[in-house]
Amino acid sequence: MSDLLAGLNPEQQAAVKAADGPVLIFAGAGSGKTRVLTHRIAYLIQEKQIPPYQILAVTFTNKAAGEMRDRIRELAGDNHGQINVGTFHSISARILRREAESLGYSRYFTIYDDDDGLRVIKQIFKDKNLPTDQVPPKGVFYTIKNYKNQMIGPDELVDQPFFFRGGIDLVEVYRLYERRLKQSNAMDFDDLLLKPIELFKNNPAILKLYQSRFRYILVDEYQDTNRAQFQMVKLLSEVHQNLCVVGDDDQSIYGWRGADIRNILDFQDAFPKAQIFKLERNYRSTKTIVTAASAVVGNNRDRATKQLWTEAEQGDPITVLHASDDQHEARLIADKLLEISQQSELTFSDMAILYRTNAQSRALEERLRDYGIPYQLVGGTKFYDRKEVKDSLAYLRIIQNPADDVSVARVLNTPPRGIGKTSELRLASFALDEDISLFEALKRVDETAVGTGPGNRVKDFVTLIEKHGARLAESDLGDWVQAYLIETGLIQQYQAEDSEEAESRIENIYELINGIREFQGRHEEPTLEAFLEEVALLTDVDKLTDDRRQVTLMTCHSAKGLEFPIVFLAGLEEGLFPLIRQTDGDGDLEEERRLFYVGLTRAEKRAFISYCSARQRYGETLLAKPSRFISEIPMDLMEMSTAKVLGDEQPVTTGTNRRGKIMSERKQSPFVAKRIKPEEAVDYAVGQTVEHAYFGRGRIMAITGSGGDSKLTILFAGNQQKKIIARYAKLKIITK
Repeated sequence: MSDLLAGLNPEQQAAVKAADGPVLIFAGAGSGKTRVLTHRIAYLIQEKQIPPYQILAVTFTNKAAGEMRDRIRELAGDNHGQINVGTFHSISARILRREAESLGYSRYFTIYDDDDGLRVIKQIFKDKNLPTDQVPPKGVFYTIKNYKNQMIGPDELVDQPFFFRGGIDLVEVYRLYERRLKQSNAMDFDDLLLKPIELFKNNPAILKLYQSRFRYILVDEYQDTNRAQFQMVKLLSEVHQNLCVVGDDDQSIYGWRGADIRNILDFQDAFPKAQIFKLERNYRSTKTIVTAASAVVGNNRDRATKQLWTEAEQGDPITVLHASDDQHEARLIADKLLEISQQSELTFSDMAILYRTNAQSRALEERLRDYGIPYQLVGGTKFYDRKEVKDSLAYLRIIQNPADDVSVARVLNTPPRGIGKTSELRLASFALDEDISLFEALKRVDETAVGTGPGNRVKDFVTLIEKHGARLAESDLGDWVQAYLIETGLIQQYQAEDSEEAESRIENIYELINGIREFQGRHEEPTLEAFLEEVALLTDVDKLTDDRRQVTLMTCHSAKGLEFPIVFLAGLEEGLFPLIRQTDGDGDLEEERRLFYVGLTRAEKRAFISYCSARQRYGETLLAKPSRFISEIPMDLMEMSTAKVLGDEQPVTTGTNRRGKIMSERKQSPFVAKRIKPEEAVDYAVGQTVEHAYFGRGRIMAITGSGGDSKLTILFAGNQQKKIIARYAKLKIITK
C-alpha cells in the first residue's frame, strides 16, 4: 500500500483510504482530484479486494473517462479488470440497452440530439397546423427540455395549464413529443437520465440487480449533477451506501442547464453519515493566479468554507489589456501570442483564449488569421453537426432503427430522388392515420395516395435500405459503410456540383468513413450500434486535440477540466462577463463569479485579462465598463498594459465581506470605470462630420429616434459603420 499512496499529500491519502460509506471530497481547482479518484479505485481493488466489475466510476466527458481508465490501468496493472467507467449518459445508455424491453423500447433505440428533437416538434406543429409566426417551435422545444430537466412530465403539468400565444397548449405538444419519440424507438439526451430512474422505480428486481453489481460508486464533478443524476446515484447506492463524490462548489457553472449546486452543498443532509475531506492545495498555478482567483470567488456567499493555496512560485502578475473596441482587443491578444511564442519555449498549443459567449470568437478568429496564427475553435460548427455528416449518419441510423422517423424523413429525398413535398406529406399523413412508423408507411406506399412515379422511387429507397441492412451482419463494418454511403448517392450529388464547398463535403463523408475504421481499431467487437452511440454522446471537449501547435479558442464553460500554461480571458466587461441583467438575482451573479474562477484557474504560468471601452453587440456599438471581477482582484497582483486606463485609483480600504470575515487591507483596482454621464443635448444632423475619441472622424449617415435616446449611424474611416446612442456619444462636431 505504501507504493500506492506514495506521492499523495496527507489529505489525499485520507480521502483514498476512507473506502466505505458515503464520502464527500471537496477538491479545489488543480488539487489533484483525478489522482485521488484513480488511486482510490486502485486502493479498492488492491487493498480491499473489491472485484473491479463491482466498481462504477462516473464522470462528465468521454475524454475524462478515457484518461481515468488509462490511469487506473497504470496503477492496478492487470488487476484493473472490467471497471465500469463512463459518463452519466453512456452508463445510462448501457443500462437502457440491456433493459429497454422493460420500458417498451427495442435495444436498438436511437439517441436524438437537440436538432433531432426540434425536428419532431416542427413536425408536430405541421401536423397540428399550429402557428409558427407567433411562437417559434424552438421556444416550445426548449421549454419542454427545461421541464424534463426538472423531472416534470406532461402529466405533472395538467394542473398548471400553460398556453403559448396562438393558443398552443404546452401539455398537448409535450405529450405528442413524448409519444412520437416512443413510436420512433428513440430517446433524447434527457431521457437517457430519466428512463433509468423510471426503470428502477417500476422494476424493483432490476434495481436490486444493479445495486448488487455496483457496490462502490464514485462520481466526479459532482457539483455539476442535476436532479435526475442525484436520484440515479442515490437509488444505486441505497443498499451499500458506498458512494464517493468529488467536486468543487466553486466550479459549479452549469445552473443554466439544470445543474444543482445544492447537491454538493447539501450532501451531508442526504447522507448524514458522510465523511468530508477537503483538498485545498493547488498543484497547477502560480501563487498570483491562485490568490487572485480565490479573492474573486471569496465574494460569493453560497459556498463551502475552504481556502485554495499553493507552494508554487509567485509568478508574473496578471496582465490587464485595455482596448478601445473588440477589434483592438483581438489585435492586442494576437500581438501577445506572437510575443510569447517568439520569446519563450512555449508553442501556440500552450495558449488558450477563453471568453464568455461564442459570438466573441469572430473578431478573434479574424485577427488570428490575419496574423497567421494557427488555432482550433472548440464549440463552433462541430464535425458531426455538418449537414453531409448528419445525412450520412441518418442513413446509418435507419439500418439500426427503421422506426426512426426523423432520420427517414431527413434522407427520403436526400439526395433528390424525385419524391416531392406532396408525396412526403401524404406518406407522413398515412403513417399518422395508421399509427405506424414512417418507414413502415414507405413499405406500404401502394396503399397511399402517392402517385406511381414517386411511389416507385419510394420502393427503390426501401430496397436500398433493406439490401444494406441484410448485408451488415456478414460484412466488415468499414467496408460496409463505404459501399452503403456510395450507393445512397450522397457523394455523387456533391461530385456533380463541382465546387470547393462540394469537395469539402465529400472529404467530410470520407472522413466519417475513416472515423468508423478508427473505431474498429479501438474495439474488439465493433458494431454499428456502438459507433452510433459513441457519436451521439461525444462532447466538444472530447474532440479537442493537443498534438498540433495551435491556439485553442473556447468559452469558459468548455474549458472546464482543462489547463494551459498561458490563458487569455477576453471581454471582461459588465453585462458581458458577468453576463447578467437587472432582473437576475444574486445566484446568477455568483455563478458568473464561479465561471470567472474556473476560467482564471485554467492558467498555469500566466494569465491575461482584456476589456474594451466599446464593443459590437446586437448589431450596434455599445459603450462598456470594466467587469467588477477585475476590481475584486488585489491590485498588487495585476499590471496594466501600456493601453490607457479608465477610472481613478481608489484609496486604501479595509473591511469585512458579506460573511463577516475580515478582508486583508488592499487598494481597490483602478479599473472601475467612472459612471458614464449623459451629455447635454446636442443637435446632431445627417451629413455632419464628427470626431469620436476612439473611432476617429466619421460622417453621420442616419438618425433614428429623437433626443438623447436617438441612435446615430456613423461611417468612420476604414468603412467602419457604428451605431451609437446620442446621449453617450461624446462626439465633437467638426463640420455642420
